[in-house]
Amino acid sequence: MREMDSGPVNIGIPDLTEEQVEALAEQCEEHVSRFIMRRVPKKSIEELRVTCSLDLAEQLDVDIEIELTQKYDTGVDIDNILDEAAAKGMEWLEKQLREMSE
Repeated sequence: MREMDSGPVNIGIPDLTEEQVEALAEQCEEHVSRFIMRRVPKKSIEELRVTCSLDLAEQLDVDIEIELTQKYDTGVDIDNILDEAAAKGMEWLEKQLREMSE
């Protein structure tokens, strides 16, 4: 399992409803899943679980967890792909929030 919890980034977070926060989390999960599916052979994937948790208190805390189980080894560097996928999810989320705050 991989977790991505980077330090704070100040992007000027807009006021968000609970529904907007949930929608962003779901879209982030989809974005990360698609990224992984483009890099790991689909037939080798036994289970893929991506969870993006957004907690909006005084600041927005983001936690991206990725669990990937393969049926067989494909020779790709899974650890690197999962790290990259989590980073891409964070980048995507930051971009969405910046656009919403404009």
